[in-house]
Amino acid sequence: MTRSLFGGLYLLLFSVAGMLYGQDILTPEERQWLADQPVIRFAPAPNYPPVEFFNENNEYQGITADFIQIIDQQFDLGLKLEIVQFPDWTTVVAEGRARRVDMWGAAEKTAERSEYMQFTRPYIRLPAVIIVRSEFVGEGIEALEGKKVVGIQNYASYEHLQEKYPQLDTLAVPDIETGLRMVSYGAADAIVASNAAAIYYIEKNGLTNLKVVGESGFEWSLRFAVRDDWAPLLSIMQKGLDSITAQQKRDIYRYWINLDASNNRSSTKDYLFIAALVGLVAILLVLFSWALRKRARLKMQRLTQRIEEQKKIEKELKKLATTDALTGTYNRRAILEMAQIDYQKCLDEGLPFSVLMIDIDNFKQVNDQYGHEIGDRVIRAVVNVCRDILSAKNIGHIGRFGGEEFVILLPMIDQEEAYLVAEQLRECVEKESIQCAENALHFSTISVGLESLKHAETFDELLHNADLAMYQAKNAGRNRVAIWHESISG
Repeated sequence: MTRSLFGGLYLLLFSVAGMLYGQDILTPEERQWLADQPVIRFAPAPNYPPVEFFNENNEYQGITADFIQIIDQQFDLGLKLEIVQFPDWTTVVAEGRARRVDMWGAAEKTAERSEYMQFTRPYIRLPAVIIVRSEFVGEGIEALEGKKVVGIQNYASYEHLQEKYPQLDTLAVPDIETGLRMVSYGAADAIVASNAAAIYYIEKNGLTNLKVVGESGFEWSLRFAVRDDWAPLLSIMQKGLDSITAQQKRDIYRYWINLDASNNRSSTKDYLFIAALVGLVAILLVLFSWALRKRARLKMQRLTQRIEEQKKIEKELKKLATTDALTGTYNRRAILEMAQIDYQKCLDEGLPFSVLMIDIDNFKQVNDQYGHEIGDRVIRAVVNVCRDILSAKNIGHIGRFGGEEFVILLPMIDQEEAYLVAEQLRECVEKESIQCAENALHFSTISVGLESLKHAETFDELLHNADLAMYQAKNAGRNRVAIWHESISG
């Protein structure tokens, strides 16, 4: 589990101190209960960073994971604790109710959950904030009356919204990442979520058009929860939490949550306390031999290396998530996600919407004659021509659909105007010279299929019809634009 350098020192100190004094804060009955349990099935919230989540390698991480690590130093839970990963929080709650899991990591205590789970005292408190697009005017929950506000399904914060603010048009989503993307793309007006988790997903998805306009009046008081017929485990977890020092908690929070400047006043005292503890660790390490000291140093080096590797991976994933590597435009997944949102907005507001399906003519001959490197050059040249025209007109989005096929979305553009755009794209591509060999130029052409929103077709239907129209253009001789009509669908 990833953690900060100082967090690692505290874990080491805790372990060494236990070796020195042989303290055991559990009763004999609690120790016996632990010994009698073959496994403790632990189900964290799967996507609630920075509190707890699974990274792209399905490793359990976050604030709660660090708390578990410290408690494990005291009670040796590691061999018994089976971490179970579910796709969403709704499933976690259902599995807990059905007794197929024994413990949750970070849960809000509610009356309904208390019917089958017991809760420790809170160890994390997070306010729920209101997040909107940058152009939104207004402050606080009162400004959202009549607006579409999303919350996370089965989260206590969503129940709070529905009970306290019936004037809002609330909608449940499976996770915070989906909700933030809906607000960013205009499918919803606001989302109520924890500020820390929102910052994580905003940075991950590059959603730069969002802002916070106040608190919702709800605060998560997150606790460990255990099944209500396992009272000894509740006592054990509470003792484990109580054994974690205030300084250890601050170090964990400092690593996972960006603290604001208001905390700077106490930073000097914090660092002095940390320095004293580091000195104590050094003394204890000398007492327990140079071998133990070397082991701790290697452990910290591996930790630092892992943190750096994780940052590099996250940076790469953020770049690759929505971008086609060859052309630098949207990849297939990103353009289709954007299409669904833009299409639904135009449908809801009665606005026109058009889609172009583009294919480079005779592209196989280019690969066969000049090779794949020149073929890639042709694809980039065609995309650059199309992208420049769309950018100059300040309309549409282009994405690579696959191979030499591309999709262009034209929200708020009717069929007549879309046809003129498609013709301009075709003419400009036809005139673009591409260096394919020494003293040899290549001129490509494209076939374009056009379909526009007429009634209430789904986007998939529009895309399918545009694809049929593109093949109609190819069958008619290529280098032309075809508009789909039902008469050609067969």
